[in-house]
Amino acid sequence: MNIKDVAALAGVSPASVSRCLNNTGPMSKATRDRIEKVVALTGYDTGRTSNQVEWNQNPTIGVMIPSLLNPVFSEIVAGIQKRARHFGYSVIVVDTQYERCLEKQAIIDLIRQRVAGVILTTTSVDDNDALSLLREFRFPFCLVHNQSVNEPCVFVDNYQAGREVAAHFLSLGHTKVGMVAGRFLSSDRAKQRYVGFTDFLQEHSSEISSQLIEVDQYALTPFDQTQSSFFDSPSAPTAWFCSNDLLALKLVNHLKSKGVAVPEAVSVVGFDGMALGQILYPPLATIQVPHHDMGLCAVDLLFNAKHKTAFPLARQLDYQTHFVGTVAERHQPSNMRSVQ
Repeated sequence: MNIKDVAALAGVSPASVSRCLNNTGPMSKATRDRIEKVVALTGYDTGRTSNQVEWNQNPTIGVMIPSLLNPVFSEIVAGIQKRARHFGYSVIVVDTQYERCLEKQAIIDLIRQRVAGVILTTTSVDDNDALSLLREFRFPFCLVHNQSVNEPCVFVDNYQAGREVAAHFLSLGHTKVGMVAGRFLSSDRAKQRYVGFTDFLQEHSSEISSQLIEVDQYALTPFDQTQSSFFDSPSAPTAWFCSNDLLALKLVNHLKSKGVAVPEAVSVVGFDGMALGQILYPPLATIQVPHHDMGLCAVDLLFNAKHKTAFPLARQLDYQTHFVGTVAERHQPSNMRSVQ
């Protein structure tokens, strides 16, 4: 960081920063507080004097994602990198592990790296410290997957997708359904999918029973004993909607390990459209999201916001339903086990 960077974040001139730091001139308390906050935030060393060349001058985009383990975010980052290279930018990626408490520090670290802007997926857009920081300093950013009002974002309609899954389950004759979701505090997208799913069920049938299981979407370990009991009970749902493909694959593996035929006995639908889900047998039924295109679009929206263009700041992309493979019509209990 240099004095020009501090001035840009604080929205003042470099001369004002100098006066504040050296206490050499009059300044309003509000301006001084703002400059001092930026200095504390960025870790700017007011006493450093050096004739060395600043090496971090290359234009860079910061990317904050919830998980490096989920291939979905790898696809998004690949799209971001491709589009960033087109404009002569490099990319720095940080992983927050779906932890809200890590998001603010991740943004501070990216700002300290002097990135030109940030593309990010947050746990939620509501009461989010990381977003509040970006907004306060008017730092260019674009949300991916999160939907925000009047702010740069690229997303799909998670609510409507949830409704379409519920509609498909009903059309296949399932009367006991459930959802396995990432914890809503860690993913507002998962909550939107759940609300759409349950709203449709309530609107179209009073005889449908539904269950919700919230799990840690960051853990790739098998379901624990308590979670397994929801799937293994004789009264368990015959159709499950999972808030992402990793959870869906985890559930399919669990059911098969118990000798339950998928989809003959139990149907499973995921969300994302991971390539991995399509090379298994049977292929995973899912909502296919254009993650690579999301990354491409996010870079364009970020630059539109940064340069204050008149182009729209939000863009909704289309998803595709892929209801084949691990989803089928409801069968009678006599078909509940695989042929051994």
